[in-house]
Amino acid sequence: MTPGDRTGIEDTLVRMVERMSRGSMSRKEFLKRATALGLSVPAVATILAACGTEEAETAKSPEPLSTTLPAELSLYNWSEYISPDAIKGFEKKYGIKVVESYYDSNEALLAKLEAGATGYDVIVPDGMTVHIMLKMGLIQPLHMEYIPNIKNAMPSLQKPEYDPETDGNKYSIPYQWGTTGIGHRKDLLPEPVTSWESMWDPAHKGEMTMLNDIRDTLGAGLLSLGYSLNTTSQDELDQALEKLIEQKPLVKAYDSINIKRSLVSGTPLCHGWSGYVLQAYDELGPEKLEYVLPSEAFAMYCDNMAIPTTAASPYAAHLFMDYVLDPKVAGQIVDYTWYSSPVPEAEQYSDPLVWDFVPSEETLARGELIQDVGEFRASYDEAWRQLRSA
Repeated sequence: MTPGDRTGIEDTLVRMVERMSRGSMSRKEFLKRATALGLSVPAVATILAACGTEEAETAKSPEPLSTTLPAELSLYNWSEYISPDAIKGFEKKYGIKVVESYYDSNEALLAKLEAGATGYDVIVPDGMTVHIMLKMGLIQPLHMEYIPNIKNAMPSLQKPEYDPETDGNKYSIPYQWGTTGIGHRKDLLPEPVTSWESMWDPAHKGEMTMLNDIRDTLGAGLLSLGYSLNTTSQDELDQALEKLIEQKPLVKAYDSINIKRSLVSGTPLCHGWSGYVLQAYDELGPEKLEYVLPSEAFAMYCDNMAIPTTAASPYAAHLFMDYVLDPKVAGQIVDYTWYSSPVPEAEQYSDPLVWDFVPSEETLARGELIQDVGEFRASYDEAWRQLRSA
């Protein structure tokens, strides 16, 4: 790009910001045009926040909903992340067929919506992605009168920092929360595993998988070095990238989908999310498998449900979100996914083994919640590209 090209883009952005300030351009249209000019999503978010347009645009009340029940509800979800019985129960209660499709990373979900994908009524982003989508105008404010079961959620997750309701509106409800650690087949690898350094031991070449996830895997590199997984230091991120490139010859696969299958089939070490590891634990038992939260620190996350601005059936989406917050339904989901529920009363309706694996307060103190890093997200994207192409 020549200096003249950059000047032209800057002039165009100035005019676009002026149009937003006059109310003649929406945030959605700004997003569409700015990304067409070559700006990244984080860069556009920074411009919107700096211009104060986020508050001006989102301070409105949600648009009125049509309460006509549709024939179908489209759920865009992670694979094997909701109980089939819960789906059947919703379909029976409301006469709405749930059509489910899948993605394997928050980045894939964000890219799909950013590109203008339509047809999804409920999505399941983590907290970091909720925050990004909220800033981008990709998700709509909720009518909480249709989600009374929010009262069943843990108070800390009713108003989390990634969805702070600064404009008076709420944009997500908590769905499942968990941690990222190491699944260890101790019957195949008897030596103790307590630290991230086990994932860099040359003796384990070809015996480990790492998540196919930008923030979790780069986060493992950062945490192993004693840094925050939310760092905005380029030097710290570069060090983590270098360490992960050194590790790459040891890694059997970068995989976020087959964690349970890999452990059950005999992969000794799997970097993975708690629920998938505990699904394998349920099959293998404590003699063969343990779930390790590394001594240095580990990632935590809360997945949520939200409604895209392009949803065809937002009323049905509200009903579905309220449904999954019912303690009995939440218990069904826990028994299927093995992730921790934001609904404490779900414990009486689910396998106690899952709740036995909820970390103690002392252990949780080592955990760090993955957060939106704003414009620095582009640096994580570039580091990931370099790692995968190394």
